Amino acid sequence: MLSLLFVLDSSPQSGANPAFFNSFIEQLIDCMAKNVALTVFYPEFSDREENFSLSITQLPSYRRAVTYIPTHFDSFSETYLNEKMDDVFNFILKDDHFDAIHIWSLKNHSFNYPAIAKERGIPVVCTIGDGFLFSNSLFEKGIAEENGTVRISNFVNSSVTSFVKRLVSVFKPERCSGWFENVGRYSRYYNRVSESGIEPSVFEERAGMADEVVSFCDRFLFFSELEYNFFYRPLIPESKAVFMEQGFLKELDFWNRPFEIEGAVKFCFMSEILPEEGILELVEAFNILYGEGCLNELHIYGETHDNSSYFNRLKQRVRNPHVFFHGPVQGGRLNAALNTADVLIIPAKYFRNDTFLVNNAIAERKALIVSDKNAIAEKVRRSGRGLILGEVAPRAIADAVKELESNRKRLYYFMRITDDFKAPDINENAGFLISLYTETARKNGETDPLLLAKRLNRKRKERQRG
Repeated sequence: MLSLLFVLDSSPQSGANPAFFNSFIEQLIDCMAKNVALTVFYPEFSDREENFSLSITQLPSYRRAVTYIPTHFDSFSETYLNEKMDDVFNFILKDDHFDAIHIWSLKNHSFNYPAIAKERGIPVVCTIGDGFLFSNSLFEKGIAEENGTVRISNFVNSSVTSFVKRLVSVFKPERCSGWFENVGRYSRYYNRVSESGIEPSVFEERAGMADEVVSFCDRFLFFSELEYNFFYRPLIPESKAVFMEQGFLKELDFWNRPFEIEGAVKFCFMSEILPEEGILELVEAFNILYGEGCLNELHIYGETHDNSSYFNRLKQRVRNPHVFFHGPVQGGRLNAALNTADVLIIPAKYFRNDTFLVNNAIAERKALIVSDKNAIAEKVRRSGRGLILGEVAPRAIADAVKELESNRKRLYYFMRITDDFKAPDINENAGFLISLYTETARKNGETDPLLLAKRLNRKRKERQRG
């Protein structure tokens, strides 16, 4: 039986993640644990537990290793080169022989992990499910939002934030969800300052560490071949890229009974409440619809507490009484939330590579309205299950909503039975990954000594500088 280590950026039960990624991981773990010996390692934000201590618990189906990290690091460098996290990772590897390691995300970890694994002769698979690893190369070029750049520096601690944090802790109980660290730092809204306070040489060092990750990882998993061709082909060799569409847990029987919607069509939005998600344009679209006499409801599911600064401004823009905010959706309640509406709207202004939410929505016979030029749009286009926006603008969204409200025949076609719907089952994902780990472990030869020598030389210089 294969022995595997999964490295996650947060608990698979956590709702604080974009695109319901943790929901997908949680279902995948349940499937994988039936066929492999699985250890799941992730950090939790805490200012009460001893930082970088490790808690290992044997659960019924897998083993869980949790380390506690501060809600903010003292320096930007610690977000990618963290010796204390390296020590925790080394400790986990010391007493166990893993056949393969799958790093699902390096957020809240250290870029040294792949090199440490290769020193022990363990093959490494790394998922590119977000832009974190290559944020210098991608986000600073304005991919996150047109005509803008993103500096991932606002989660660095300072004397001012430390003082405010201590002051708040006196009057308010601790509430650390990790939302801001995991999602908010990518948003241009939270990066409005012109000066980052970080030397260019630090960004150069981070970019060099990202290149080392590419060198020491055996395979990189992408959810979208389109995304790889658009953004990552110059950064990751084609020989290391593998592709897998996110599956979902298929029920034994799809909901295929005929139906007819009574009253106005209901719409919903499920994602992070950030400008890059197109949420402002969506709200403005429903303001337009209300002014034109439309009674359609919009149900918005997303974090409203930890990003209260933006949420409060957004809520002030709402003039339609039929717009409702419900807060975040827990993974196990995803389909229940989807069934509060007839149409799912995903007006993202960045490249969405996930299909987990879309596949669940189609399986629940929901029509879709999605933005163009991403993996989600390709899925909707191929399956014929909804409308694709030519631009993320209030008028364009309002017109799409009116089209589905007035043309019920077209709407019902998008919501037709699922006999022709082709999507992988999450058990198929598990089988694909087990084959990938087995093949990678079999082909895993000796690590290039020049690469390891280069890394050791860099570490020696770091100690001297320290």
